Amino acid sequence: MIVIIFAIISIILCNFDESMRWGTYKPQLIHAVTQRNMKTFNPITGALMYADHIGTDDRSLVYKIPDLNTEQVKINPVHHNGKDFNVQVISDPNTKSIIQTTLIKFPIESKVNFVDEIKTLNIEKPLSLFYVLTIEQFNQFNLETRTFEVNVTNHGIRVSTYNEDETRIEHFFITITVNDRNYQYNCTDEKLSNLTIRTLFNDYIFNYDPRPTLMQAIFSNSTNTNNSNLVAIEFRAQPGDNVIIQVTQTDKYIPDYGFDNLEQLSDSLAAVNRFNFKKVFGTDNKCAYSSFSNLMAGLLFTYGNLSCVINKDTCTAFKPMLSHTPSRFGFPRPFLWDEGFHNMIACKINPDICLQSLEDWINTMSIDGWIPREQPRSEELRSYIPWLKEDPRESNPPTFFFNFEYLIDNHPEYKERIGKIYLKLFSWYNNWFRTQAIFNDQGKFSGFLKWWGPDEDSNLGSGLDDWPRTDGSKVSKYNIDAQSWGYFFTFHMAKLAKLYDVGIVSSLEQRLELILNKMNSDMLDPNDLIYKDILYYPNTDDQVFYSPHRGYVNLFPLGLGLIDKSRVDIIQQQINFMRSSTMWTQFGIRSLESNSTEFRKKSNYWTGPIWVNIQFLVLRALKLYYWEIDGVQQFYRDLRSNMIETICSQYETRGYFYEHYNQNLDGLGQGNRPFNGWTSLITLIIAEKY
Repeated sequence: MIVIIFAIISIILCNFDESMRWGTYKPQLIHAVTQRNMKTFNPITGALMYADHIGTDDRSLVYKIPDLNTEQVKINPVHHNGKDFNVQVISDPNTKSIIQTTLIKFPIESKVNFVDEIKTLNIEKPLSLFYVLTIEQFNQFNLETRTFEVNVTNHGIRVSTYNEDETRIEHFFITITVNDRNYQYNCTDEKLSNLTIRTLFNDYIFNYDPRPTLMQAIFSNSTNTNNSNLVAIEFRAQPGDNVIIQVTQTDKYIPDYGFDNLEQLSDSLAAVNRFNFKKVFGTDNKCAYSSFSNLMAGLLFTYGNLSCVINKDTCTAFKPMLSHTPSRFGFPRPFLWDEGFHNMIACKINPDICLQSLEDWINTMSIDGWIPREQPRSEELRSYIPWLKEDPRESNPPTFFFNFEYLIDNHPEYKERIGKIYLKLFSWYNNWFRTQAIFNDQGKFSGFLKWWGPDEDSNLGSGLDDWPRTDGSKVSKYNIDAQSWGYFFTFHMAKLAKLYDVGIVSSLEQRLELILNKMNSDMLDPNDLIYKDILYYPNTDDQVFYSPHRGYVNLFPLGLGLIDKSRVDIIQQQINFMRSSTMWTQFGIRSLESNSTEFRKKSNYWTGPIWVNIQFLVLRALKLYYWEIDGVQQFYRDLRSNMIETICSQYETRGYFYEHYNQNLDGLGQGNRPFNGWTSLITLIIAEKY
C-alpha cells in the first residue's frame, strides 16, 4: 500500500508548479493562506478571525463567510490574480470595522515565500484580531507529522514547524505595528499588554474549524506548548487604532523582520495586475476587473474522498483537487460544468492554473469513466452539505472542452500534456454516453439522449435542476439540451482524436451525423421552428409530444452553434422567440417563459430567474457563428447591453455579483452572494472575448 501511495505522489509531483504551493485556497473563509502540500497533503493554514466581543457562542469569532449575513458584511476582492497577489477589504457593520488583507507571493528563488498582512482601516469599537496558524491532517495515511514551536523576540513572534526528527521545515515571522509604532512583544504587564499567544493541540484538524478549541482556551486561559498544531495570536485593538499584522513565511532561513514598504509594493503590483488584465482582455472596465478578481478569490485546493450512493473507487480514494468554486458563501466546493465556464476566463490569463484544474478533475475519474459532478473532497467541505451523495448514473454537461479547445489552439506547448490524459477523456466520453444516451433493443445507440435523474422531473445532472421536464402524466423521452451536449461532446472528442487517435475519427463523425439528423428530424417543432424536449406517456411508445415548456433548454442548439447557417429561418425564429414578451426583459432572458404553467414554480430556481451562463452561450454563438445573419447584430447588442447593465449596476449598488437575477421588474441580484462563479462571465461579455 505504501509503495502505491508514493508512486501516485511522484506522478502528481511531476506537474507540480512550486509557485502555486501557497494561496488563498480556502475561499469559504474570510481570509486564509493555505498550503498546497503535494508531498503529504497535510497543509498549514493561516487564517484571520476577529470579534468585537468573546461570548460563549463560538460564532462570536468571525471567520467563515457562510456564517455571515453577506447583505450586511461586504467581502470585496479588490485585486486577485489567482497566483501571487491579492488585496481584499472586509466591511463589517456588526463589529463597526473595516479590515484589509494583502497577500504577496515572491518568486521561487527569493528568500521569502510570501507576506500576508492584516490591516485595520477603521475601528469604531474594541476589536480582537486573531491570526491562527494550524497544521491540518487531511491525509489518513499520516505520511508525516509536524508540530509548532513558538519563540517571542524583541522584533516579533517566530513560529517554526518541526518534523519527527526535529528538523525545522517552515518558518513564520509575525510582526505587529500599532499607530505606526512597533509593538513591544515582551511586555509583562498584563494591564498594558494587548497581545495573547495560545498554543494548543486538538484533533479538529480533520474538519477545519479551530473555533471551539480556541474558545475553550480563551475561557480556560490554558495553553499547551508541547507538540502544538495550533498557534493563535490575539491582538486586542482599541477604537481608532491603526493595526498592521504581518506574517512573513520562508523555508530557507529564519526571518526576523517585517516589510516597511508593503503598501508601496502592493500599489506597484496592483498597477501591474491591471496592466496584465487589460493586455489579456483588452479592457480596464472596473466591473470586468472586479468580476475577474472575485472568480480568482474562489480558487480552492482540497484533498480527500467523497460520499457516494455507491462506493466506487473515486469515492473511497483520497485525491487532490484544485478548482474554482461557484460561491464562497453558498457553494464553496467544486462543480463540474461550472468549472468549464470558470476556466473560459482562467485559461485566458492563467493557462497553467486552468490546465492543472482540468487535470485534477480528470484524475478524479472512476475506473469506468465517471466523473462526479460535485466534489466536496474533505470533511470540512462536506460539513456544509452533509446529506450530499454523488450518484454514478448522473452526469454533467462537458464544458471542459471549451477549455481544451482554447488551450490546444492557443498554447501548443500543452498539447503533449493534454495527450497524456486523452485516454481518460475518451473513457469519460464513453461513460457519459452509456448513462445519458438512449439505446435500442439490440443495444445500438438510437441517436437520442436524455438526462438521467432520480425522478422524471429532477435533473441535477443537466445543470438546470428544477427546469420542467414533464407535462401532466407525460414524461421525458428525449432532452434537447442533452442532445446538444451529446453533439458538442462528440464533436470535440473527434477533434482531439485527429491529434491523438485518428483511427476512431470516422466512427465519431458518423455518430455526430446521427445525433444531428435526429435532432433536426424529430426534435424541431415545425409549428414554431423551436427545438424541444420530446415527451411520451410511460409504458407506451405509440405517440410522442413536443414539450409545451419553452426557455433555456430550447436555446442550446443555438448556444452551442449546432444550427446550420443556411437555416436562416430557424435562427431568426430563435431570435424572435428570445425577443418575445414571455422571454425578454430589460435585464436579460428569462429561464422559462412567463406563460408556462411551471413559471416560478418548484424552487423558482431555473423556472424564471435570469442566469448569466446561458446568456453568455447565446452571445458567444451569435458573435462566432451567426454574425452575418439579418437581425443578429442588433439582438446581440441589446442583450449584451442589458446583461452588463444588470450585473454591473447591482455590483455597484450592492457590492456583490449574484447567482441569478430577478426577471420581474427590478433585475435585483438573488440567490447566493458573493457568487464568484459563472456570473464572472460578465468579464468576457464586456471584453467580447468568447
